[in-house]
Amino acid sequence: MAAEATESDESTESTQSTSDAETPDWQDRYLRLAAEFDNFRKRSAREFGDVVRNAERELISDLTEVLDNLDRALKADHKGESVDDFARGFDLIREQFRSVLEKRGLKRMETVGEPFNPEAHDALMRMPSDEHEEGRIVQEVSPGYYLGERVLKHAKVIVSQGPVQTEDTNDEETNES
Repeated sequence: MAAEATESDESTESTQSTSDAETPDWQDRYLRLAAEFDNFRKRSAREFGDVVRNAERELISDLTEVLDNLDRALKADHKGESVDDFARGFDLIREQFRSVLEKRGLKRMETVGEPFNPEAHDALMRMPSDEHEEGRIVQEVSPGYYLGERVLKHAKVIVSQGPVQTEDTNDEETNES
């Protein structure tokens, strides 16, 4: 029995010495892995920042073209030019501006006649309408926009509460009951 106890003690000691020798290796691997992950995280954040800055640069570059056209239009001598020609020039610049934004994913919402959606529309008021059923948008007060698939700006709208109720209509409904 004493011999078995001695063998057991020796095997435990050899296992402990083996694990003690492996411990610095595992610690070293852990520290290296943690440092690699930290470097990866910093590099990813830096690369993401570069992508955002490049996108901003492209957008601002495109917008400077619109700004230059506005400046040229304001500095031009408009004597003898009709108001229609002047307005047409500004309309062209507005279309250029809209094109720059649409190229970046901006899309104006279509609202009139559509069902009211509180995730995309802000209802300013309800009003009777013979043209639109209840819950449909009657009028757009301020446009809304999507950027990609997400709502960027809610449309401000007036929502139908259905046809106008007259006293004759109310009397007929009461008589039918």
